[in-house]
Amino acid sequence: MRPAVGSVCGRCSLILVLVQVLVSVHPAAGYNLDQDHSLEFHGPASSMFGYSVLLHRHGDHSWLVVGAPVANSSSNPSVRSPGAVYRCDISSEQRHCHDMHSGVFLPACGKTCEAESDHQWLGVSLSRQPGDNGGHILFYLLFCLFTFTSQHVCLSPSFADHQRKFGEDYGSCQAGISNFLTEDLIIMGAPGTYYWTGSVLVFNTSSGGMSVYLDDDAGVVSYGSYLGYSVGAGHFISPDTVEVVGGAPQYNQKGKVFIFTVDNNMLRVVSEVSGKELGSYFGSSVCVVDLNADGLSDLLVGAPMATGVAREEGRVHVYINQGQAKLLEAEFRLTGSDAYAARFGETIADLGDLDDDGYPDVAVGAPQEEDLKGAVYIYNGRKDGISPTPSQRITGSSLGHDLRMFGQSLNSGIDIDNNGYQDLAVGAFLSDSAVVLRTRPVIQVKASLVLPEQIDSKMALCREHKTPTVCFNVTVCFSVRSRHFRGAIDLQYNLTSDLLHKPSFPHRFYFHGNGSSNITRGRVKARHGQLTCTTHVAYQRKDVRDIFTAVKFEVSYSHREANTQRGSSKIFPPLKPILQRSAGHQNTITNQVTTSASYQVPANANTN
Repeated sequence: MRPAVGSVCGRCSLILVLVQVLVSVHPAAGYNLDQDHSLEFHGPASSMFGYSVLLHRHGDHSWLVVGAPVANSSSNPSVRSPGAVYRCDISSEQRHCHDMHSGVFLPACGKTCEAESDHQWLGVSLSRQPGDNGGHILFYLLFCLFTFTSQHVCLSPSFADHQRKFGEDYGSCQAGISNFLTEDLIIMGAPGTYYWTGSVLVFNTSSGGMSVYLDDDAGVVSYGSYLGYSVGAGHFISPDTVEVVGGAPQYNQKGKVFIFTVDNNMLRVVSEVSGKELGSYFGSSVCVVDLNADGLSDLLVGAPMATGVAREEGRVHVYINQGQAKLLEAEFRLTGSDAYAARFGETIADLGDLDDDGYPDVAVGAPQEEDLKGAVYIYNGRKDGISPTPSQRITGSSLGHDLRMFGQSLNSGIDIDNNGYQDLAVGAFLSDSAVVLRTRPVIQVKASLVLPEQIDSKMALCREHKTPTVCFNVTVCFSVRSRHFRGAIDLQYNLTSDLLHKPSFPHRFYFHGNGSSNITRGRVKARHGQLTCTTHVAYQRKDVRDIFTAVKFEVSYSHREANTQRGSSKIFPPLKPILQRSAGHQNTITNQVTTSASYQVPANANTN
């Protein structure tokens, strides 16, 4: 659900206000997103608390910023539902949320407009300047933008340089309903501009200049396209340039996304991608992310009202950058669960590299799935783009809370618990809630299976049941690596012998202690950077007739997860690490050996 873009948005010019933030801070699973220790925050009833969420960090302190666009004002009760932005202290057990700026109301805007603060939708969108330490927080106020920083500057662009006047063309511009921050740019969408043709505005904080896309290019964007409904930025032409993205979900009723270059005070279209389905709302959400880690930005485009098997299941279109902003659409689309009216793709968020494989991962919201309870899907980037199947699905109902519209808003980019992995904030505004999900550390395991070069069937080196027996050592080794986790890892494994034996014959080798089984089990405690090995003895059965077939061994392993040790931290109990999952990796290894009666070089250990 989004505010109606075509509604009357007030009668004031666009205002940017830069004020100093003085925020008091109290001292204090992809598949690996933890659901057992989620942090839940609540706002005033019926305030739409959670419609927008933002993780922010300054110094050693992290907090969750939440927009509640129809909240009542605590400082001016006469104003009707102006909205509010809340700061929630993540480091506190009480998880209190405080109104950050309840006194923000529209100032007088001169003779050409009338200021009105009723229903101004304060906090309908939030964004943060990139980086781990401070910077700007940008939130939307109908129809103005407030940026929290260390400066105090007031800007009032009027498009005078383009012979434009604020009036019926721009009075309903809704500038800031979408916004995005880079190091130097404040990017705003204004979908109500010029009879809801829409526009994108870019303010350069370094030069102080304003750039805007206007309708001067006749026919490029038609009336009612809602250009600026979503915005973003990335490196589309080259890794050294920054281009701006704007979505127009109503373009020709099918939707379109434009990529612009900033050319002095104008935005010029350099590339575009188009929707194909009527009413899909293609372009209502965009996510700029380098999926294949080649230095160029790729593009994900949400079409949350796309219809497939049922109705309004939603889709996300994937575009891989071929260079110079040439976008090639993937042969597949992300589809979630194909659930009826799920609105999959309503929101898309870049999560960074959650699973330590070198490629960024993304989250996709489906807020109306499961009868408005909502769900979030995690997709992992990879060398050729992105996996078409999700690695994790998190539903509002699975968290054990009465969450509704879970996944309407998503935000990441901040590591709140200092374990080296970015975490995820999820809004559920229909229950006036927001949730923070922490990320579990990822462990990479390399296993090996060591066998003798050859089995000498005439050398009975062991005694089994007081009888000379042919035997040999089978050694299983593990080494583990993690970007940040340095604790011990408990691994359990199954070792199986003679996988190639002929069905008409029994297994030719067994393990000591069971007398007959060709399977044994083991456990090891592996540590980062160390090789940990365990040796088992394989015994040959008597009267073995098949001496020509190689003897193949297999080890399958998994992480033995113990109960979480909470230690002294009540706020952020340490999360259990999890083994890395990647394409083609099944946590098994194989190796084989031949007997002296058949001449064959044994295969090397194969890690799968």
